[in-house]
Amino acid sequence: MKLSDFQKTVQCRFESCLKKVVQHVVKDYQKKLKRRQKEETLFCELSEIVVENLAVWDDYDTDYTIFNVCGSDIRICDDELAKALKHLSERNRENLLMYYFLEMSDTEIAKRQNISRSGVFQNRHNSLELMKKILKEK
Repeated sequence: MKLSDFQKTVQCRFESCLKKVVQHVVKDYQKKLKRRQKEETLFCELSEIVVENLAVWDDYDTDYTIFNVCGSDIRICDDELAKALKHLSERNRENLLMYYFLEMSDTEIAKRQNISRSGVFQNRHNSLELMKKILKEK
């Protein structure tokens, strides 16, 4: 069965129209890829600092030494620091933890421990000196 001239013309127009549509789809896709390349960066091109900020690290209780002070759990990650804190008396350890981790003033600590404000300062100073000695030995 042979096609008539009219059918050939319709077929040619249809094929031409399809080719144009396909060409435009390809052009749109290529434009989209170019836009993405401008906006996106490959992981291998990122600096180490940026990659570290994107990383998520698992956090386990076994990685910390936990001290309970004033009803708050204070988590110490550094094993050497935790060992040095354990060498202190409970009062001196609590004094340091309340001051540095709970951000309590000397007056607030003095009220909790029933000692003078200057006693709190002196205990903290002596505790820090003792910890310095302990950490230097290791």
